[in-house]
Order: sequence, then structure tokens, then C-alpha cells
Amino acid sequence: MNPQIKKRLVRTALFSLIALVIGVGVGWMQIQMQAARVTTKEGKPAETAMPVAGLSIGGPFSLIDHTGAQVSEKTYEGKYKLIYFGFTYCPAICPTELQKMSRVLSALEKNHPEALENVQPLFISVDPERDTLDVMREYIGLFHPQLVGLTGTTAQIDLIKKRYRVFASKVEDETNQDYTVDHSSFTYLMGPNDELIGMYRMKDTADQIYQDLIKRLGL
Repeated sequence: MNPQIKKRLVRTALFSLIALVIGVGVGWMQIQMQAARVTTKEGKPAETAMPVAGLSIGGPFSLIDHTGAQVSEKTYEGKYKLIYFGFTYCPAICPTELQKMSRVLSALEKNHPEALENVQPLFISVDPERDTLDVMREYIGLFHPQLVGLTGTTAQIDLIKKRYRVFASKVEDETNQDYTVDHSSFTYLMGPNDELIGMYRMKDTADQIYQDLIKRLGL
């Protein structure tokens, strides 16, 4: 990893961990209040993927991927999408969740390689000010090779955050010379028709997500 990125991560670690915990709590409350009323077919709460029937999340977007290509929701049409919103300067939660996603993809690649091409993992920045194309490209290289990083202008990111109901808020440090970003922390599972079919929480393990994913893929 670039030494400058490492330096900033270390400098923001102490205050950002506290801020992120608060942000995750707020994001959880926002979405859980809507999802809690929905149950599985058996009448019981979903054990891993949060119940999402009737929850309107997703929609059109226009962003740039870590290779510099312009992309939209149509770019990934027909595929299942695992989507995580975060930022490259995040010291703990984002890399942990992306590593978890990478383990899910590696398990799918090992056990059902033919199905891997039907799943597109996406990491979408909530910090476009710092997550430039060069920064995103280097960061994405730390995870599964199929992972695609997306960034864009502030307006483009604000629009996709709104459509996915993502909570994200900049928090300045005491010197006002740097900042972190409070944000909700969920992995969205979008279906081939861009409909929300599952949401995974921080407490869900890679194996739990993998088992739920292969069931949804019909494997």
C-alpha cells in the first residue's frame, strides 16, 4: 500500500473507530426499523440476510470504476451484485468487510467456479473527495481480483447513497486538517434485475454469507 495512505490511516485510526461505531448504529437503526416488520416464508426472522421484501433500495447510477471506465447499473445487468459502501481511508471496518467479501468469493470460486461469473462484487466510495481513481485502483488491488471499486463526483455519490439509503457523514478531527466518515455498514445483495434480495450485517460471517448466497444462486 502507498506509504502516504498508510500514514493517513494510522493518524485517523483512534478517532475514526469511535465515530464509525456511532455511524454504524445510526445506519442500522434507519434500515432495521423498516426491515424488522418483514419475515421469512416460515414466519421466522431471517438468520443471516436481513429481510428486505418491500424495501425500496437501488436504482440508476452513473459512476467510474477503478480502471477509469464509465459504468452504470446497466453495466452489471443480469448479475447478482454484492455491494458494500465505504471509503479507502477507513482503518478497520471497511477492509474487514471487504476481506470477508473476498473470502466469500474465494469459496464460490473453489466450490462453484462456474457461478462466479454471475456474481459481481462492488465497493462504492462514500468519500469521493479522497477516493480518486488512482487511490481506488491501488486499494482494490488488496482484495479479490473480481472486486470492482466505484467512485465519482460528490453529486453522483450523493445520489447513489440516497438510492441505497446509505448513511454517511464527514467528521472533522480536532485540528480540522483531516477527517473520517461515519457510515452504515451493510453488504447489499442485489438480484439480476437490480432488486434488493438480501442484506448482510457486520456480525454475519463469511461462511454464513456464502451459504446464503449459494442457496439464492440455486447451487
